[in-house]
Amino acid sequence: MIWKSILDPIHRLLAPPVSNCLACGRMTNRSTQIHGICRDCYNGIPWIRHPRCRTCGRHMGCPDCTRAGGHERFFICNRSAVAYNPVMREWLGQYKYRGNERYSELLIMMLGQAYVGMKNEHRRADSQWTIDVITCVPVSTIRLQERGFNQAEVLGLGVAGLSQIPFRRLIIRERHTDKQSLKNRSDRIRDMMNTFEADPDIINSIRNIIESRHRSRVNSPLRFLVIDDIYTTGSTINSCARVLWVAGEVIGQPMEIYSLTWARS
Repeated sequence: MIWKSILDPIHRLLAPPVSNCLACGRMTNRSTQIHGICRDCYNGIPWIRHPRCRTCGRHMGCPDCTRAGGHERFFICNRSAVAYNPVMREWLGQYKYRGNERYSELLIMMLGQAYVGMKNEHRRADSQWTIDVITCVPVSTIRLQERGFNQAEVLGLGVAGLSQIPFRRLIIRERHTDKQSLKNRSDRIRDMMNTFEADPDIINSIRNIIESRHRSRVNSPLRFLVIDDIYTTGSTINSCARVLWVAGEVIGQPMEIYSLTWARS
């Protein structure tokens, strides 16, 4: 009995933690690279580790980026953590529409892994490649009142924390738009035109970012990473990237805008 009273606390300390998987609800003590989900659910994640389209990060053939007569693109490329399938749709719905805050940590960790992959990809071509500041796609006042939070901003702040990169709110939404999921590609592109504008203080923010950079990067482009939850046509990201690009033109600062989204549809 004495030995049992001594060893039981040690066994509990050394034993793997047992918890309910966030996604499937089953009890699990099998740890994964992402805290909170079981190994089966982790293995079922449709990661995009080798995108076929180098522009939008799609995991399959992409007709959009090779389409003739397309609109001018203001961002370098997009990378996404996962392909948008029915399971990922449910995860996003739990976070975005049903307010299940536990999913925010899960999605942030997944985005964090995608950012590491993105960084490694670009550093193979440029060992000095780095992001100067992270920002996000803003939501309208109506959406903010409906949901109580901006899902892209929560993700952006999370990625900024993981990567130790400054986060700035640089873009504002000039007008409310209907849900993009209900529209076709041409309607999405048309609807996103002139939807966003620069924060009134964006020029000062950019100048402060420039001043804070290391001397070795004084002559390199200022690099932004725009965070959103899902990439479909790229119209939202492109509209936001245009705002940043124009601000750089105003002050004569070369800019490179990149996008990181949780899912690619």
